[in-house]
Amino acid sequence: MPYIFTYNIFPPDQAENISKVYLKEIKEARAALRPLGKEVIPNAVKSTTEGMTVIGVWDVKEGKLEEALALNQKQLLAYHVIPGYKYKMEVRFKVTEALEMLGMKIPE
Repeated sequence: MPYIFTYNIFPPDQAENISKVYLKEIKEARAALRPLGKEVIPNAVKSTTEGMTVIGVWDVKEGKLEEALALNQKQLLAYHVIPGYKYKMEVRFKVTEALEMLGMKIPE
């Protein structure tokens, strides 16, 4: 059960436009993703020298990674109309999963 991290980056002058898309899409997006996992970080926002960044994290249910990735990708496409918008997605394993790959486990 890995995590999906999404990183969204956009110019500060596009914050209002990003927010409009977000508010339009969020209810449907969360409803679609809930059966696939649990939202761990619901879009944490930070201002940087590169622009505004937003990070979201989902704990994906076993066997649902491919579906969750495709759905996240589809939802991020809604922001492509925003000038300067960029994003990336990453899959990260939990430490227990990474240790299991090495034939180890955390002591109880």
